Amino acid sequence: MPNVTHPAADPAAERDQRDQIVVFASQRQPYHIVSYIDQIVGNEATPGVEFRYFEGKLPHADMDVVHLHRSSVLLGKGSRWKRLAKMADFVLQAKRRKIAVVRTISGADATGQGGRLRQAANRLLDQVTTSYIVLDETTRAPKGRPVTLIPHAHYRERFLGYPRSEQVPGRLLRISPNLPKGVAPALDSFFSTETPGLSLRVVGKPASGAYIGLKGMAARDPEKITLLLETVSEGTTVQEIGAAELVLVPKVAEIEDMHVLYMALSLDRPVLVPAGDLTRRLAKKVGAGWISLYEGPLTAETIDSTVASLRATPPSGSPQLDAPDLEETVKMYAKVFQDAAAASRR
Repeated sequence: MPNVTHPAADPAAERDQRDQIVVFASQRQPYHIVSYIDQIVGNEATPGVEFRYFEGKLPHADMDVVHLHRSSVLLGKGSRWKRLAKMADFVLQAKRRKIAVVRTISGADATGQGGRLRQAANRLLDQVTTSYIVLDETTRAPKGRPVTLIPHAHYRERFLGYPRSEQVPGRLLRISPNLPKGVAPALDSFFSTETPGLSLRVVGKPASGAYIGLKGMAARDPEKITLLLETVSEGTTVQEIGAAELVLVPKVAEIEDMHVLYMALSLDRPVLVPAGDLTRRLAKKVGAGWISLYEGPLTAETIDSTVASLRATPPSGSPQLDAPDLEETVKMYAKVFQDAAAASRR
């Protein structure tokens, strides 16, 4: 592994002497912007587990477990073959060092999305993966290793006490921690909508290549389209979602997509999402009106009909979110890590 240059003769035996396991998580350290890492770490120290964090290159350090939420975090930069060579080296050293590898599998991983490089990296990682985590009942992990279902947590308790915005009639919201390159073309159907008073708000940090497209889209109708193209705080996220009449989630393939979906539902705002096994199942659970589904690309007709339906029959109460809260998911992740560390020492 690039992070281990002088492996011990029996590293697993040395780690057995510690009172707690060391878990390196492939995400940034938790702070005031909620993200997937909060489901793993929580607000307080986890007994028996010491968390450390990395983004990009894995540090030079001893460890019991590496948790990966996306294989690309270990690929680094460079040519396809150079990046795969880095992954192959990680796989080799993980075997030698008896380090447990725990991976969260997203819908994109399970269905082979994300390009050939990601698929090749996943196949390499499968060789040393100790166990898998899935966030829903529909995602299938590779066979041959333990698989644990840890449902995506809701954020109701997390958002208690935050000031809420008044809903702005007609506002459609597209919000994401990272807005992908094709976000502007995917929203182009907004210009053909016929519902009076609709507006579009786009919030989040744009990926490389997305900024120019979004600015150009807003310039076509600056009175109806507004942008906030930056990393936004948790408080701002609550305000932006609260102001929306409808939240657009144009795909539910990555962990970040599920994150936005559950944030909106936790704040009692309806969402419009593509139809799929996961979204159909969730729509039945949360109650009528909270999740509207569509087939194929997002069209103006879909937006118009969804808004009309919501106004004719508004969803009542709050979505029925039976997923665990954040503190419960922390316990579930800790058990997976402890079991994986024990398995790697055998």
